[in-house]
Amino acid sequence: MVLTPEEQENIRKTIVEKVQEEFGITGRLRTLGRTREYIQNEFHKTINERTLPDYMKRWGMNCQRPLKRARRQNPQDI
Repeated sequence: MVLTPEEQENIRKTIVEKVQEEFGITGRLRTLGRTREYIQNEFHKTINERTLPDYMKRWGMNCQRPLKRARRQNPQDI
C-alpha cells in the first residue's frame, strides 16, 4: 500500500522524535516489524516488509543490525 506524503511525514516525525514505547512498541530495538506494526495500528495501512526499508531510506534513516558484544565485555581490557 502506498503512503501519502502527509502520512510519510507524520510517520517519520514520530519515529525520530518519540521513544518507541510512546507509540506502543515494546522492546529495546526498533525493528522493521515493530515499525510496521506501529504504521498498521496508527494509520490502518499495511506496508510490505520489503517496501519499508525503501521508505526509511527516503526519510534519511537506515536499517542496521546492532553491534554484537559480549554481555560482560570490558572495553578497557580490549
